[in-house]
Amino acid sequence: MTKQQFSTKTMTVKFYLKAVKSSKIGHKVHVQITYNRTKAELTTGIACRKIDWNAQKEEFRQNSLYNQQLADMKTKIYRAKNLLDDLGQDFDARDIKCELTGVKKVAETFSDFYDDFMDRKLGEGNWSESTKKLYFKTQEYTQDFLTHIHKPNLKLRDVTLSRIAGFDDYLRQLKWNENGDKLGTTTINKHHSRLKAVINDAITRGKMTLNPYRNFKLSFPESNREYLSKEEIESIQAIDTLTNDILDNVRNIFLFSCYTGLRFGDAMDLTIKDIKTISKKQYIRVDQAKTDKRREIPLLKAAIVIIDKYEKTKFRKLTGRILPKLANQTVNRYLKMIATMAGIEKNLSHHIARHTCATTILLDNNVPIEVASHWLGHTSIKTTQIYAKISHAKLLGISNRLDDIL
Repeated sequence: MTKQQFSTKTMTVKFYLKAVKSSKIGHKVHVQITYNRTKAELTTGIACRKIDWNAQKEEFRQNSLYNQQLADMKTKIYRAKNLLDDLGQDFDARDIKCELTGVKKVAETFSDFYDDFMDRKLGEGNWSESTKKLYFKTQEYTQDFLTHIHKPNLKLRDVTLSRIAGFDDYLRQLKWNENGDKLGTTTINKHHSRLKAVINDAITRGKMTLNPYRNFKLSFPESNREYLSKEEIESIQAIDTLTNDILDNVRNIFLFSCYTGLRFGDAMDLTIKDIKTISKKQYIRVDQAKTDKRREIPLLKAAIVIIDKYEKTKFRKLTGRILPKLANQTVNRYLKMIATMAGIEKNLSHHIARHTCATTILLDNNVPIEVASHWLGHTSIKTTQIYAKISHAKLLGISNRLDDIL
């Protein structure tokens, strides 16, 4: 018989022999469905000797009855695909198989897959505590969004471009604290980046066929990297905080990061064991939490003074920590008070300490950018180059030199 031709841009149906040890004939005819980069296979139930099979034509050599059965099965496969097409939902080869056989497949929900993703990642043990918290926060926001749109059990395959756009709208109107503050664009995009990582994992595992982020572009606007000048650092050092222990501790935590460039989490986790003496010079040797990159940071005299302040404290003796343990929110709240006391009008936060280290402590003092990059723990020197823009100190120096010339 003439082989029936079925053409489609996205689906192919292939018949082939598969060895079966329990069969006296030795082989059975199987069918493989390939659709949108996914595959499913099932047996036709028809036994066949290898000598009777035409692999090139995918049919029996001399058995029109069996060949008609194969043609009928192919027709049923395309009919099942067309039925799923009519539903207007994403589907894969396994769904076509389920439609054909009448076996109902329980589609996995997005929430269940996110749970599975987290279980696997936590089990690997490669994530830092800060990374865990960030992924849990993104999971919390996605679940809140699904509840908001009355789709708490949204199927994984129904995570479409429109759902991603809806999640973006939800994040932009979300008020994340009691003061009514909204998430910044960079924070929103970081949540998208983490959600995108979860979805990419689902695609890799064959759980999804289409990437909803393919046509959703993330933009990370260049932020104004605020930093303190040398004079502003000195004004913070000069204020009287001795009557308030928390205020004094917050100032020390902030200034310590100005001199070391440590992120808040790394500064809080730092212990005496992380201080190493190399060639009679003290260094901080630490594997930073964010990048897991080892750094050796020379300890400046001003940083050593802060370390020595806590030498006889109870927490130092019990835990070995360099600095008193405070929450990031607490530090940032008290930094607003410190800024007022020091006459600084900038919106002071702990992260400004890193910017200050990069600009005022390192680059303004002509530290080579390669050294500054290692000091700050940047994975790419391009990140350090952002700080290499002309600062007020450099502008003043150039201006004074021009005045002398002119």
